[in-house]
Amino acid sequence: MRAGAGLHERCLPTHRCRQYVVSDRTKLRSNLTDPVDLSSLPKKDAYKLDPHLSKEIHRLKDHSWWYRGRRKVFGTVLAKYVAVLPPGPVLDFGSGPGTNAELLNSLRREILTFDLSLEAQIACRQDAYGVGTVADAIATPYRNRTFSLILAADILEHVSDDRSALAEIHRILAPGGTAVIVVPGFKSLWGWQDEVSGHFRRYSPTEIRRRTEGAGLAVLRTTCMNGLLALPILVARNILRRSHFQTRSENLLTPRWADPILYLFLAVEAVLSRWIDLPYGTSVVCVARRPE
Repeated sequence: MRAGAGLHERCLPTHRCRQYVVSDRTKLRSNLTDPVDLSSLPKKDAYKLDPHLSKEIHRLKDHSWWYRGRRKVFGTVLAKYVAVLPPGPVLDFGSGPGTNAELLNSLRREILTFDLSLEAQIACRQDAYGVGTVADAIATPYRNRTFSLILAADILEHVSDDRSALAEIHRILAPGGTAVIVVPGFKSLWGWQDEVSGHFRRYSPTEIRRRTEGAGLAVLRTTCMNGLLALPILVARNILRRSHFQTRSENLLTPRWADPILYLFLAVEAVLSRWIDLPYGTSVVCVARRPE
């Protein structure tokens, strides 16, 4: 039996389209979707998450200091804007195996998810997270001006044409809607994790702001995340690079006993992010709005 057999799968009504709705729910609401022909997209435009890495992330997402901590930071950053969101559903743009499900489910809005990986969307379905679709970030199947909130966390770095992905976010974001875009920060922090994750680049706050504004979105703020641990991570990655040490994922290098300690650093940053924009960190968070 092939992966995903037994799921509710359907191709959106277009010739040679290869998209699947991964959900036990009836169908994607017809007023949210348009057909997209993925066969016309350039090959290898985006990195497809390795199934083994997808399973590893799914296993770690509820207890790992990194996934718990970044949800804490995202929640704090987003809290200021939730009250002014226009009506409409929420999109987890490049959801992976649902690492931000806990955060977005708390908003109590209709949630849609998509990812290039069918395995990642199967994991979302197993957790009853949103209505999932296999799709490409530069040509999603959603109608114009659909979503009140789009969370694109650690997705743009996987796409060779990130400007087209940002243009797609602008297209499907409702006027007055908010986009939270999270990317890995600073070229100097490039390491083995970038290689195994299929990253094309890392960004400075200035770079992601400029590209987001170039897509027609108004940037409300940019702040960095994991700044308190950025220097130790920089040193560790330089040591690993010089020693030619390789592992399937940096997630495997953190002992379980260290999780509460490392989480505390991000919890402190979540508090700080209420008042200040951090200038340096392993990730950059950009909050933008589509003008009315």
